[in-house]
Amino acid sequence: MPEIKAIAKSAPNARKDQTEDVTSAGDAPVTLFADQPERVRKINELRKLIQNYDDCERRSDELFLCRFLYCCDWDVQEAFGRIVKLIKLKEANPEWFFHKPIATYSELLNRNVKFALDRRDRRGRRVFITRLGAIDFSSMAVTDLANLDDIWFELMLNELETLESGVTCLIDMSGYSLKSFRFLTPQNIRIGSAKTDLLPLKNIEFHVVNSSVFMNAAIAILYPMLSKKIKDQVRFHYSNWASLHEYIPADILPAEYGGTAGKTFDFQTIHGQVLDRANDFDRLLTYGVRDGSAPAATAATALIVPKGKGGKAKGKHREAEKKKSLAGCTVEE
Repeated sequence: MPEIKAIAKSAPNARKDQTEDVTSAGDAPVTLFADQPERVRKINELRKLIQNYDDCERRSDELFLCRFLYCCDWDVQEAFGRIVKLIKLKEANPEWFFHKPIATYSELLNRNVKFALDRRDRRGRRVFITRLGAIDFSSMAVTDLANLDDIWFELMLNELETLESGVTCLIDMSGYSLKSFRFLTPQNIRIGSAKTDLLPLKNIEFHVVNSSVFMNAAIAILYPMLSKKIKDQVRFHYSNWASLHEYIPADILPAEYGGTAGKTFDFQTIHGQVLDRANDFDRLLTYGVRDGSAPAATAATALIVPKGKGGKAKGKHREAEKKKSLAGCTVEE
């Protein structure tokens, strides 16, 4: 089954004709590391573990598997455990993950709250920007933000150079509103933190700019609930652009961040990275569908797992009950 095209190390600046199709066929040969037999063996070992996990169709192409192997230092069992935890988190909280045709996210993407630049920083990392002041709290939910994260990270994690180098996140707090405090519920923080911890990316940094009194109040609530791993990767620059440019060079940032790359971002090019690959993104919705059954016609039906006739099951029995269900499983990344 075709995937989003895997882009080699020159991405995101590579031409479309420099991409290669990635398939999820169980016996597909491993091509990314043809000269490294040990890595090939581990990729195939992890693929078999996933294919035998349940009777749902799970994504198992080599680039997807490499996401987890890279972040787990090529420990197959650890990588598999991470994938299983992610599957379970999605099953429990499907609305927190990308689950609809990409065209339905067009309006949300155009709000320019979250997006990835089409150029890398000096360390070869993708640059992912979040502008919290652009959030319309009257019409957006915290799950909308989570879905945007999924879309953009799906794009970035399908690049080998990103898996090797990582992602630099720029968080702009200008325009931050007290209304956002309604998002900071214990449940939202718990799910959001768990999802961040399971992100299959070894190298990720967070750089906060334009912070304010409101930001300090939010940090007092949020910071203690974050994992040590996340805390260690957060840096505050306030409005010190020289400090920011030590990590994200000025020549890939616009004037509003002290950069030299024009007055503002080129959003047509930025959005095109996703919208020009709409068919490839939509194919991802076929994952989580039970083998031999047709993909769900809509996102809603793809996400429904009905309860058994005997009421709620517990523990292992509940997992067995899900496997016996005639409906599709939750959508897999």
